[in-house]
Amino acid sequence: MILAATVVSGLSGYLVTWRVFVEAGAAGYGLFSVFWSALFLVVGILFGLQQESTRVVAHEAADIRPQGRATLWRFAVGVSLVVATAIMLLAPLWAVPSLGAENANLAWLVSIGAALNGLVAAASGVMAGAGMWRHLAAIVALDGILRVVFVLGVLTVSHDVVALAVAVILPFPLSLLVVGIAGRQRLAGHGRVSIGYGRLALNTARTMVAASATAVLINGFPLVLSFFAGPDNHDLLGTLVLAVTLTRAPVLVPLMALTSYLVSRFSHAPASVARWTTLLLLGLTGVVAVLCLGTWLWAVPVLQFVFGHQFTISAPVLTGLVASSGLIGALCISGSAVLSRNQHGLYAAGWVGASVVSIVVLALPLPLPLPVRTVIALASGPAIGLIVHLLGLRLVSRRRVVGAAAASSSPGTP
Repeated sequence: MILAATVVSGLSGYLVTWRVFVEAGAAGYGLFSVFWSALFLVVGILFGLQQESTRVVAHEAADIRPQGRATLWRFAVGVSLVVATAIMLLAPLWAVPSLGAENANLAWLVSIGAALNGLVAAASGVMAGAGMWRHLAAIVALDGILRVVFVLGVLTVSHDVVALAVAVILPFPLSLLVVGIAGRQRLAGHGRVSIGYGRLALNTARTMVAASATAVLINGFPLVLSFFAGPDNHDLLGTLVLAVTLTRAPVLVPLMALTSYLVSRFSHAPASVARWTTLLLLGLTGVVAVLCLGTWLWAVPVLQFVFGHQFTISAPVLTGLVASSGLIGALCISGSAVLSRNQHGLYAAGWVGASVVSIVVLALPLPLPLPVRTVIALASGPAIGLIVHLLGLRLVSRRRVVGAAAASSSPGTP
């Protein structure tokens, strides 16, 4: 169900990308993509709220607990308001350099969309933690379907970026309303948890720090690129962002959608974490290898046929972007395994390290075109983060084995 919903969501994203690029051109799509990236950068940060909601609900007893100390719904409202306020306070630092002075008012829509998505993130986390997979699949699919319907509807009458931005954020509240009504009793019951708001806030803050780094590499990377391309170079930016989006979507869209499922699955079966992590990484390697071969052979003529000859990214760059998406996907898998072990610090260290390394590499004054520097940056950072996660998991497992052996050999142990 989750995979089917993810396919629907991914295809919807492809359709939006295609139509906006064709209808508005590379420059128009470049501006739209920066707004999209800014919004979904924050959505990616709020994914930390979803992950912690998933973890805490999965670790709680499955029955309804009226004696719960905190409610995730009240907590989600607070988090959403804080994030929305921070976006507006920081708008002078990011909106004008990336969007341009004439489009800086889009920061308001980023703020509103982020606040609405905070509630969606909490609801999705509760659904995943409680095993409400049909509801979770419904909200993922409905969100994608509504977005493509609204965006295509706007494009029939206007290319105005404000109207397109409104079309992008409307699916957040509408999909939550529809699915929330259908599962309101279970959502209300599982939304009450036994830990207090202080502990919940601490865990969520650490997870959101890691999610911030995740979002910089995935959702928000076009926004990062806009600072290096400049607000007046939307042609190059639009084409490069399109290439990044198209080459990573087949790998990252399903993996990001399955992250909550993986955290829940790993949390319920801790003894199988190492085996499943290894199998998933091997499977991902095979899939990415096939995608790289296909990209090298056929991507350029196919993409120029679909998007026109204004698409100018070469086959080696496209292949490198596909390979880098595989490394980010591997980091998603290792991150789910780490988070299921309650290793919030290790989880954050891997993602923050990957994000910092990628940005530093991108900022280096290398005598290379921006597309080539983008490939190097997106490959080097996730590779470092993956090493951090895997080494950390090995150390955690070794400590647990040593601890169990010491306990079994201590005096008085039967």
